[in-house]
Formats: sequence, C-alpha cells, structure tokens
Amino acid sequence: MQQISEKLYNSYQRPFKLLCFAIIALSSSLEVLIVNSDFSKSVIPSLASDIKSRISDTLSIEISYCDYSSLEKEISIHPNLLAIFDITGRLGSQFKISKLCEDNFLIHFIVSDSLPYQNKKTFSLSSSKNSWNKAITATLSFFNWTSGVAVANIEKYSYSHLLLSNYYSEKIKLFSVSSETFIENFIKRELMILGSSMFYLFTDQKRSLDIQQALISAKLLTNGTGILLIGESSYDSKVEGALSIIEKGKENVDSYAKYLSVAISETILLLKNASNIDDALFFLSKKCLNHYCINEFSLINIQESQRKVVGSIKNGDLVLNSSIMFPGGSFDVPTSQKKIIYISANDGTTNPGAAPSQAAIFYKRGLTLALKEINNGIDMLQNFQIKLNDFDCGANVYNPTFCYNCFNKDKDRLGLAHIVGSSSAMAYGEIATLEKLNITLPCVGAINFDPGLSNSTKYPLYSRVSLPSRVAFTHIPLMLKVMGWNSVAFLYQNESTGNWANLYFTQAAIKQNLKIVNEIRVIPQLLTREQIRNYAHIFQDIIDSNVRMIVLVLSSPLVDYAAELFYDLGMRRGDIMFFSVFPSWISTVANKDDYTYKRVEIAIPMITAFQALFVGEKGKKVRDELYETYGNTEPNSYSCLYYDAGYLIGKALDWSINQGNDYTDPYILQNSIRDVRFTGCSGNVYMQKGSNDVLLSSFKIQSNSYNITSGILKIFSIGFLSPTSLNVLTIVNPIVYADGTNDKPTDFRVTRTNCPFDDKLKRLFNKGRALVFGICFFIAVLTAISTFLIWKKWWDIEVKELTKREEISVVDAIVGISIMVEFFQLIFMGPDIRTLSPFLADICNMLTLDLKSFAKLENGVFWWFATGIIVLCWLWTIFCFEIFFHWDEKFRHIWFFRALGVLADHSMPVLGNLCFIPFISILLEVFICDHSIGNNFTDSYLSIDCYQFCWKGNHMIYAILSAISLICYEPFAIFCRPLWQEFQSALHVKSYPLYLMVKTVVQVVLIVLNKTLKRSSGVTHGFVFTFFIGLYAVFFLKFRAYNYGRYNLWLQLSLIGIAWISCLATINMLIKRHSFPWISLILGGWCILIFIGFIIQKKKYPNLLYRKKGKDTSTLFKFAFTFWKQSRMHRSKIELQKP
Repeated sequence: MQQISEKLYNSYQRPFKLLCFAIIALSSSLEVLIVNSDFSKSVIPSLASDIKSRISDTLSIEISYCDYSSLEKEISIHPNLLAIFDITGRLGSQFKISKLCEDNFLIHFIVSDSLPYQNKKTFSLSSSKNSWNKAITATLSFFNWTSGVAVANIEKYSYSHLLLSNYYSEKIKLFSVSSETFIENFIKRELMILGSSMFYLFTDQKRSLDIQQALISAKLLTNGTGILLIGESSYDSKVEGALSIIEKGKENVDSYAKYLSVAISETILLLKNASNIDDALFFLSKKCLNHYCINEFSLINIQESQRKVVGSIKNGDLVLNSSIMFPGGSFDVPTSQKKIIYISANDGTTNPGAAPSQAAIFYKRGLTLALKEINNGIDMLQNFQIKLNDFDCGANVYNPTFCYNCFNKDKDRLGLAHIVGSSSAMAYGEIATLEKLNITLPCVGAINFDPGLSNSTKYPLYSRVSLPSRVAFTHIPLMLKVMGWNSVAFLYQNESTGNWANLYFTQAAIKQNLKIVNEIRVIPQLLTREQIRNYAHIFQDIIDSNVRMIVLVLSSPLVDYAAELFYDLGMRRGDIMFFSVFPSWISTVANKDDYTYKRVEIAIPMITAFQALFVGEKGKKVRDELYETYGNTEPNSYSCLYYDAGYLIGKALDWSINQGNDYTDPYILQNSIRDVRFTGCSGNVYMQKGSNDVLLSSFKIQSNSYNITSGILKIFSIGFLSPTSLNVLTIVNPIVYADGTNDKPTDFRVTRTNCPFDDKLKRLFNKGRALVFGICFFIAVLTAISTFLIWKKWWDIEVKELTKREEISVVDAIVGISIMVEFFQLIFMGPDIRTLSPFLADICNMLTLDLKSFAKLENGVFWWFATGIIVLCWLWTIFCFEIFFHWDEKFRHIWFFRALGVLADHSMPVLGNLCFIPFISILLEVFICDHSIGNNFTDSYLSIDCYQFCWKGNHMIYAILSAISLICYEPFAIFCRPLWQEFQSALHVKSYPLYLMVKTVVQVVLIVLNKTLKRSSGVTHGFVFTFFIGLYAVFFLKFRAYNYGRYNLWLQLSLIGIAWISCLATINMLIKRHSFPWISLILGGWCILIFIGFIIQKKKYPNLLYRKKGKDTSTLFKFAFTFWKQSRMHRSKIELQKP
C-alpha cells in the first residue's frame, strides 16, 4: 500500500496527494455535483430519478445538480465536494470546468469517449476510442463487411473517421449530416446511387432515428442489407434486424439520460466501493487510461421489436451466442459488396386445376442469363446487384383465389418490379391481384400477346417486350400470300389470345384474298391427349378439305396433341403442313417413342412466323450462351423475350439511379421503363409512345428439321417479314419441304388415285438419289474424256474465216436457227421459269421434248416415248455407220442404201445436234428413282411414272437399253457434229470444232445439274447454272464459235440473255414475288441486248451473207399492163380501118 501511495504521489504530484488524503479522511461520506447546460438541461429530471433508483439509500452519498452558470457558487457552498460530473457536452464548458476542478482539487468526470485535452484529474465516463475501435473492427471482420456507408454527426465526423481508419476506411464512405433536410436529400442523392447494402451510424439518438426512418422509407433496409448502430445511435432503435455495439452493462439503455445515469451511477459506486480512494484513482488513471474501465461490449440484435444480446466483444474478439436476424427477416449474413435490389417473377409451373406447364423452366433461362450479365457486367448498376424472387402463382392458367393467396403470402418478396406469368390471362389476373392487395409496382410481360394489354391508360404500370397478337395476325396472311399460298385452314385455342387471333387473322385474310376453308376453327385451350379426341370431327373436316397448309394458334403441349391426332386420322408427311404464329415447336425426345414418331411425321417441317428473336450479334451471343449453359440444346424461343424483360428492368433501374431519381418509386421506375432503349435479344427494344408495347421491327420466319437417330430438333431461319419495308419478305434460306426439295407444294393435296399405293408411304429415297448422282457424274466424266480424245485425235483443225460475201444457203440458215433453238433448250436446263412466264416455259418444254408438259406419262405411257428415243438413237448409230463406211456409194445399185445415205445426210444436224439435249435428258430420266415406299431399291419408283417400280421387270430392261443407247449415241454425236459441215459444199458459216466439243460438254453438264441439283435445291441450282452460263459466255471472249462474226455476236448475246432470265428466276425463288411483272424485266433485258447487238453488228461486223435478188414483180406488172393497153389500142386501130 505504501508503494502504491508513492507511485500515486509521483504521478499526481503534491496537490493531488493532498486530495487523496482528504478523500481517505472523508471516505465515510461522498458528495458529488452534476453540472448541466442548456444542451443537457432537459435530461436532469429523469437523470436524477434514475440515479437515485440505482444507488442505495444506505450509502452516504449526496448528489447535487447545478447549471454551468452557477458552478463556482455551488463549489463554494459544498466544502465536502469530491467530484464534478460534467454533462454539458460542450468543449468550451468542459475546458473551464476542468480548470475549476484543478484549482479546487476536484475530480472531473466528462461524458465523452475522447479526452479533448491532457489533464490527469479528468476522466471519461465512456470507453476509450481504442476500445471502440477494437470492438468495431472485430464486428466488421467477423461478418466480412469491407465496404458500405458510414454516417456521422458533424461533431463526431473526425471521431468516426478515426474509428474506421484501421479497417478498410478507403472502402467505407463516410458522410456527415447536419439537418433533417440534409438527411432526406442525402438518402435520395447519395445513398440510393451508391447502392450500398451496409450502413454504419455514428450519430446522436435523434439523428439516428431520423436516418433509420429515412432508410426504411426509401426501401434501403430490405432483404440482403445490414445496419450497424454504434453507441448512442442504437438508442430506442426499432429497426428489425439492426445490430448495435453497446458497452457491457448498458444493453438496455434506450436514451441519452439513461446512458448518463448508468455511467454516473457505476462511477460513483466504483469510487464508493473501493477499498480506498487511493486505489480507485490509481485504477482509473493507469489501468483504464482515464476512461470507463469495462472494455467489454455487447452485440445487440433487434428481433420482433426486442433488444436481444446475441454476442460479446472482448479484447478484439467477437463471440456469438445466438442467431442473428437481418433486415427483411433474413438470417443470411448480407454481403457488403453491392446493394441488392430484389425483383420478382411468376415463373413457376403450377396450373391450378390443370396440368403443370414445364415450359416456364425453359423460359426462365433467358431471365437468369440477363440478370447474370447485369450483375457481372460493368456497364450498368455498378454498385448494385439484382436478385430474383420466384413465385409460383399460376404458370399460364389464372385462378383468382389461388393467385391472391399466393401473392398475399409472400407479398414482401415482390421487390421493385415484377415479371408476370406466361399468358395474357395471367397478366390480367396478376395486375388485378396486385391492385386488390394495394401493391403498386411496375409489371413487365415477356410473352403476353393480348391486344387489350396495349392500353397504357388502363394499365399504366404494365409494359411488355412481346408484340401484341394484333400485329402478328394482321400481317401473317400477307406473308402466306407472298409465299404463294392461297388457301389455308385455321385452328385456334379458346382463350384471349386465340380469340383475338381469329378476329384479326380473318379480317386480314379477307383483305389479302386468302381463303380459309374450314368453318369450325376453335378448340378448348387446356385439353389432354385423350380429351382432344373429342374434337376429332374438327380435324377431320380439315382433312376432308384436302388443304395442305394449316395455321395454328395453339400453345404447347396442345400443338403436340394436334399433330398426333392428325396422324391417327390418316395424315402423313407432306399431306399437311403446320404454320404456327407461336414459336411453339413440337416436343421431341431422344427415346423415339410412338408419340414422337407421330409428331415428327406430321410436323416436320413446320413453319413459324413470330417476332424476330435472337437478332443480330446480341441475339447470337444470347443464343450461344444459352446453348452452352444448358447442355448444348437449342434454347427455347421465348427465353429470348424473358432475357429482354429482365434486361429492360435492369436498364430502367440503372437509368433512374444515374438520374438521381428515387428508383424505389414505382411510377418513376415505370417512366424509366418507357424511356430506356437498348439492343436486346430481339433487336432494338424501346416502348412506343402512348402504348405498353415495343415498337414493331420484323417477324422472323423459321423452320425445323429432326434427326430421328439422335433425337435432336434443329431450328433454322428461313427469312424475315418486314411489313413496313419495301421488300416485305426476305428469304435467307429456302424452305426444305417434306419431299426434301425447295419446290412449294400445291395448296391442296392431289387425289391419291394417281399412284397404285397410298401417298402416305412416299418418302425420299436417299440411296436412289445417290445412285442417280453417280450415274449422272459418270456420264459427265465419260463425255468430257471422250470429247477431249475425239477432238485431239480428229478435230484439232482450223476453219477458214469467212471474209467475202457469199450467197446464203439453206444449210447456213439451219446453223442460224440452231442458235435460237439451243437458246430455248438451255433456258429449260436452268431454273424453273413458269412462274415468270408460262408462255416462255411452254416454248422451252416443246423444243426440249419435255414429255411431262404435253402428256400424262402414267401407267407405262412413258415407256412408249422412251422406246421411240431408243429407236432413234440406234437409227442414228446406223446413219453414222453409213457415213463412216459410205454404204450409199458401195451399194449404189440398191435403192435402200441410196435412201439411207440421203436420210443420214439430212438427219445429222437434227438428230446429232438439235436433239442432243432432249435425247440425253430423256434417257437419263429412266434412272431417276429417288423416291420410294420402302427401304430397298426395288421399292423405289420411277419419278416420272409412279406406276413403274425400279430395278425390276420392265424398268430393268429399259435401264439396260437406255445405257446402251447412251453409250452408242453420245460418242457418235460428238464425232459427227463437226463432220456434218465437211459434207456441205453449200455451207459458208462453219463452226470451230473446239466450240462444238466445248458445247457438248457444257450441254451434258447442264443436263446433269438439271437432273440432280435442281431436284434437291432449286435456288442453289439457279446460282450454279447462272455462274456456269457466265463462264461459258466468257469462254467466247477468247475463242470463237463460228467463222462468221455476226453469228459469234448473237451466240454471245444469247448466252447473256440466258444468264439474265436464269438470274431473275433465281431471285424469284428467293423472294417469292410471283405477282411481280417479271415478263417485263425479261423482255426489257432482251430488248436491250438486241438493241446493243444491232449497234455492234452495224459498226463492227459487215454482212457477208446475201440473198440473190429475185425478179421485180412490179416491173412484170407494168409490162403486162402496158402490153395489154398497147394491144387494145392496136386492135381498136385495126377495127377503125375496116370498111
């Protein structure tokens, strides 16, 4: 004890030692004075009462109260005064009181956690800054809160900054507040933009309560956020989930007065209960460093309006002893990285009273991807994170009671915006339900098509990224007409979208002169596979109409059941074709069950026309991401719209925040939804003024294919319908129809009596097609080789140029006529021109001996024509032998050989040249067996006559005869083409043998393309044919065909004319504009070529062929008339001389 007194003496010097002796002498009684100011005057009554209740009356303690202004007087009238408790809270007052205490040997206690000046007789009733710093650091470290917003009073700003300086102060933004007006502006302009999810308060009680209320009003204290109240900031807080750090023993303090009473009472008791005052002062000065000695803190959590101690902090360590609830009722520790903004979506699968809809699972994938990109990106909402709360209140079937109870149960989870369910009925129902619950928030629709939802006056808080059905159904009939369809069936489901579809589609069909053949067009919406059979009569009526195209307004899985029912009623692939205005493809599975087989048989291919989805680079990126994320499967089309719906909300939130607007205000957020523009999955997304709809861009036309082995359904783009564009329909890929070709089927199915088997059995026979390709390729190669050898061996000779005028002969005229005939024959070998000009097509068919255009070749009739061609080929072979061996000269005495020689001479230009293309084409037709009713070659049938099965019976005989005929006819025709002109002494215009050889190869190649590529892809064939003819024309820029310039000129111009009409026919196949005046373009181009030809001919090529001038009939007439007149006059003169 003596050592302690010595140390105390050395520390406090003589004056304080005397005070210690005084305290020891008077330790039986204790007198203290509590000094207040105007600032703290209001707390005196409650403070006095509370201190009295805390200090026992048995203790000899006298407590007095005085105002700062009368302090000196009070000191003088209290001779036994030991200590002064300074609660003025003013720095200037504290300094003066400290000086008075020092002069009067009194102990000075202040209410502050920092000592503003160095005075060894001044003690703080609060814990030290270092202790607070350790407690705050322990709490932040324990919860891993490394960022956020701290708010402090002006007078506590530097203090709070000091407390945070040792723990991520650069990440925790510190602000000071000075008034209630500042608080309101601060919340709206600063905190809402910062997007912090953690808030730390270092303010007085009143400011703290004001800030807490402002945070609640701004909806910043929601699920995923946290608030930490330091010291006085926690008094009387009622925020559910708030955390507070309080000095141990002061857990129930709820006001500044109570805090003072506890601090003063505990300090008085500490002094009174000390073994001696000397020890107590030493303890305060040395161990407690002139501060409140209890360096232990409690962690308080408000749960159900009760302050609950959930942990303790001692020596910088936090120990939890109970679970913690955070704002929003969550027990998950919030992260301090980004402020969480909650939105909601009704994206479940439940349909009350009906089968669940699993489709919503696939739709939601787009929404999930959008939120992932927003949260992980740097372009928007940098300080925020969007989280989705899922609801299952009806997938696409609205039940008022079920929907109301579902939302009412979890209405606090709705967030700032809501994405409604996947039907118009759910959109209407959810909007009504939210109004009934007095919930106001923006709603966004992804796949709601009802036109009534466009009304922004009636539904001011609704927007949608899908086009209303009114737009689609108004323009689909136009697209069908442009594609060449004139009659369709129409089938829709009985719900809002279907009913609107019926109204708009019917009106537009009448306007476009598109005939709808069925009268009963509606079936209920929610039918099972068994229930749909009750409406089989509606499907049978469509079948009985023989119409091929069926426009469906059926959602999944109703479209599946419809396909299955059509199959069960006898339809097969190619009999009918589905056109859907929803991107609702048939469902396929890899196990190849009976249902899948039926759907694939009926609905492959299927065409859809819907709002353009997965558009541009952005759309491709979204599609690829969905494809890779979900097991390399083709993403659902509607997932694109869900992506845009989520992205629209994110963009609107970002816009509101950057503008400094209250993004939690539903009307402000809705205005942002209407104002923002962005490039989304479906293209450019922005709302029409005065409407809830996005602006119309284009419709995407798609088709599908299915691999029965792998079970993979592939969807590919066909083109785009742009109703507001000059080019209404843009085709990017030709449609592959059920027969495997690009040729559009007829509007109505042909009667089945055309073939001896059911048309349902018809299918593309790939083995037969491969054989056709092989035979044609062999013929082409054989032609090229034999032509080269014949030219090199016999006809690599020069022809003398025609340089002087000669009288034109009959054979010269035949050469000129052959150019014109071959012009039309080559046009026939190109793309189909019947839709451009039926008249021109008939001319080409006639000159090419296209038998299908002039006769019905069914039931063996084709064999008669094939027999005639085979006989002519063999007769041609005999003529060639006659020419080679000169039988007409050797056997001149026999009339038969003389006649044979004459026939051979005159038939060479006809059979060997003009008939070359028809003969080769008809002989190859015998081998075209690329369709079948089975899997074997003998199950395939002749393409030109389905009565004739291939590779057996008559077909095998004719195949052998045709092969022999080809082998005999073609080489002789090649050799005799230049030979004929050598026999013609009257022929002046001669062809170069090289030209004749090249022409032969070109003609055979074009025949092969006509028999192979044209049957597979008309557009591809058109491009290849045009390119090949172009090369053929370029060839004659270097090599001449004839020894006469004018013939060369017109041959080149004829090839350009062929390329022109081929190009137009190909373009027509791409754009399907059959009503376009193509004949005007054809004739216009040809007229230009003829005009150019005459100009070049006149300037460059003189006329070297003339016709011998005949007798002048006018001279003969004049002579006859004069002779008659003279003879009459002579006779009259003789008669006058008679007597």
